[in-house]
Amino acid sequence: FPSKVNPEIVRIQRVQTSAGEEQLKTLVQNHARLAGSSKAKRILDNWDASLPLFWQVVPPSEAYTDEVVAAALKEAPMPVTASS
Repeated sequence: FPSKVNPEIVRIQRVQTSAGEEQLKTLVQNHARLAGSSKAKRILDNWDASLPLFWQVVPPSEAYTDEVVAAALKEAPMPVTASS
């Protein structure tokens, strides 16, 4: 997929925030419900394994914005370091 994207027009990134995850999950849930999609149901049943396989396609102006980076850092576990 990445090789088929024109980076001058759009950027691709993995789902990085809980808001992005919730939006994606809602879309898949709606598709499963409205279309009766067995594939969507399998994705939902294996959500933790399926989520890292999705790409977000966004305009360059929205890719890796300060908001996205800050949200990702906020949700990432803080590293523990030992002081000497």
